[in-house]
Amino acid sequence: MRPLAVPALLLTVVLTGCGTEVPTAGRAPAAAPGATTSPAATATTTAGPTAGPTPGGGPGITAPPPFRVRYGARELVLHPHTYCYGGGCVDGVVTEPPEVGSAAELLVHVPVRRFRLEVSLTEVRPGRQGRRSCTGRQMTAPADDLGGGWYRIRPFGPAATYDVGLFATGRGDMFAQVRWTTPAAGPMPTPAAQLALIADHDGRPDSYGLELSVSGLDRTPRRATAQVEVTAGNGRRTTITAQRRRGSCVGDLWFGAPDEVARAAARLGGFPFTTRVTLVLDGVRHVATAVYPDDEVAGNEPSVPLAFTPPLPGL
Repeated sequence: MRPLAVPALLLTVVLTGCGTEVPTAGRAPAAAPGATTSPAATATTTAGPTAGPTPGGGPGITAPPPFRVRYGARELVLHPHTYCYGGGCVDGVVTEPPEVGSAAELLVHVPVRRFRLEVSLTEVRPGRQGRRSCTGRQMTAPADDLGGGWYRIRPFGPAATYDVGLFATGRGDMFAQVRWTTPAAGPMPTPAAQLALIADHDGRPDSYGLELSVSGLDRTPRRATAQVEVTAGNGRRTTITAQRRRGSCVGDLWFGAPDEVARAAARLGGFPFTTRVTLVLDGVRHVATAVYPDDEVAGNEPSVPLAFTPPLPGL
């Protein structure tokens, strides 16, 4: 449900009864606990699909209650443009999110009790939007759970203007965005990498392709290569030269390989599989080893995390 860049707000209605929250009374946004820099709101504005002529739902669909975003002495009532809730799903697109200025922090209220908030930051670089899918950095930012549905978002990463993605999920989900110019730099993201190659298909080794991702680098390397040495439990091995994919965000890298090459690696033998990844970034060699399925990331199967030596260059 990630928004795509188009020139207007679009809504696609999908009727379904699967995996969606059953509407209940919304959680009332009580005073935000621990709000140190944001007093009670003295001015309120509304944004989102129900704020204009485009309806927020469709036949048989009930839209979730809105987010509430407090910044300084202001509050934004923010209706989600994408959601699965109340008997169906709506996929919407917004190209210009409402702006919240350069507040010291954001306080966000999630109105559905079973939903929990995840936050993404996508850097906005004036005058360069629309040329590529990503012109700046894209990061996952921490959100402090204050209780009662309230979360605090503080500056994270370099000081910049970001589209802040608010993704609340539980049995269903809701998504909206605001644009925030962080007044100062925050904690910097730690470089991370993971590899998806070998999978467990009903107890047998299989593969759905090779995907190697690296994020949080201090910059995007001019030259980057990746080799993956795979060793099956019987000792048979092969080496795959992964191909760099273009169009990544600043500080991110993606590599892949033909599906048949990945499936051939899975046919080497049985579990466990040891993968040794060698990354060369602008002439500097970084090596990491992981074992599948021992190191598999729960919730992100069949990926395994990669810890490189020497460490990847971070901000």
